Amino acid sequence: MAETQQDPHAEPHQAFHLPPPSIWPPVLAVGIALLLTGLIINLVVIIIGAVLSVAATLFWVRDARREFTELPH
Repeated sequence: MAETQQDPHAEPHQAFHLPPPSIWPPVLAVGIALLLTGLIINLVVIIIGAVLSVAATLFWVRDARREFTELPH
């Protein structure tokens, strides 16, 4: 039988790394939507949207940094 020969110089395939699901992107989207809606409605809605957007961004970056440090190098 014919055997297939593998290329000795072929690089091994590396596994893809996909980040785990996160709640922070949708929370950031809601915060931005509230911030923009607040431009039309009320200053209070702007403040809530801004606080929500900043908090979601900080938590998302925190989770991404934690995940990055746990990756094998």
